[in-house]
Amino acid sequence: MASGNNETEPLYCGSGMDNFHTSYKNMHGYVSLVVCILGTIANTLNIIVLTRREMRSPTNAILTGLAVADLAVMLEYIPYTIHDYILTDSLPREEKLSYSWACFIKFHSIFAQVLHTISIWLTVTLAVWRYIAVGYPQKNRVWCGMRTTIITITTAYVVCVLVVSPSLYLITAITEYVDQLDMNGKVINSIPMTQYVIDYRNELLSARAAALNATPTSAPLNETVWLNVSSLATTTTTPAPPTTSPVVRNVTVYRLYHSDLALHNASLQNATFLIYSVVIKLIPCIALTILSVRLILALLEAKRRRKKLTSKPATPAASNGTKSAANGKAADRPRKNSKTLEKEKQTDRTTRMLLAVLLLFLITEFPQGIMGLLNAVLGDVFYLQCYLRLSDLMDILALINSSINFILYCSMSKQFRTTFTLLFRPKFLDKWLPVAQDEMAAARAERSAVAPVLEKGRQQPQVVMASTTTNITQVTNL
Repeated sequence: MASGNNETEPLYCGSGMDNFHTSYKNMHGYVSLVVCILGTIANTLNIIVLTRREMRSPTNAILTGLAVADLAVMLEYIPYTIHDYILTDSLPREEKLSYSWACFIKFHSIFAQVLHTISIWLTVTLAVWRYIAVGYPQKNRVWCGMRTTIITITTAYVVCVLVVSPSLYLITAITEYVDQLDMNGKVINSIPMTQYVIDYRNELLSARAAALNATPTSAPLNETVWLNVSSLATTTTTPAPPTTSPVVRNVTVYRLYHSDLALHNASLQNATFLIYSVVIKLIPCIALTILSVRLILALLEAKRRRKKLTSKPATPAASNGTKSAANGKAADRPRKNSKTLEKEKQTDRTTRMLLAVLLLFLITEFPQGIMGLLNAVLGDVFYLQCYLRLSDLMDILALINSSINFILYCSMSKQFRTTFTLLFRPKFLDKWLPVAQDEMAAARAERSAVAPVLEKGRQQPQVVMASTTTNITQVTNL
């Protein structure tokens, strides 16, 4: 990995990082495969449930777009982890690094990042929609209608593809090498065969020799680029010494490498890291943090106002116990308190869910954004010493984040649980769980009764206070 001048390199990550990377890499393939399979099932169920007619709403449309992006990430990551982690020791080198696999790796580097970016910005959109529903309920149907939501989801998909894809495509290229192997299959030397890589290495060697001749104790020119070349190609810069094992066979392999444009334009690489860290990671993290905090505060404020409205002192006419009893007001009071208590519980569940979504998002995205920014600031030495060794861990965190949404939906949304149960509950359970069946039938009847009212409400203006209560209930129930 080193360029031959380790004494001049700054040390950002010590041997502990190497030990962690080695120990976790052995299990990453199996862990990520299990997560991807479970995530594929979970996101498929999400799409099936959220696209039901009775589940149609702007919020659920965003959740469906999020589930589609996460599902695509899971499906694409399965062949990658099987080939590069699980089967890597059993495949011949020429098959492990074939041209077709190099093409897939280039596709993987772009596709996964684009889809993950889409899911990030849809999460931010979901937070905006929730905040508007609670903070500005009278504007919710105008600003966050179904048509606006569909346009926003489509825009997120299109813009993320246009912003992320070109930069990742331009900085990488597929290059050809000849690997010299010993009798045990170990690589003795790797010789580049692509002309622009050969020319660039000759330029580096010339610049390096000139610098050493001029000032023997100085660091070589363009050291970070030299490190990148020597590491990403996993090859030595000089022929193997005579004491090494004899070469048994040569195999042609293909690697995803820096493009000619990227090698001669360090600013392009830095710009790519900045787009990755700032636009894709840090800005969404900061935006989601602010929106989630404001949303939680708005929910708590709505809860406080509702509690204040429902706990008004009794009127003088109602203070007489006999009259209250005669008019039936005393009997109504416990029922109001019960409804208020249920709404408060729903608000608390939504608040906890928002905190869980925020925590998961920050755990997976903030570290990647910060490390991407450090790559642009500190150069490839940090990239090789730290970022590459943590890439597997960051991948698995992102996959878990994309898989766990199903659990969050089930825990926070009664409507989601009911619809899921109606769709996938085995019929033979009806014999042993008649109560649950009765509850489902009641829920089905309730949706049938409420649907015409909701449809009529979409066509007529609503009173601000009624809209406030309705939207708060919609947000807490999601």
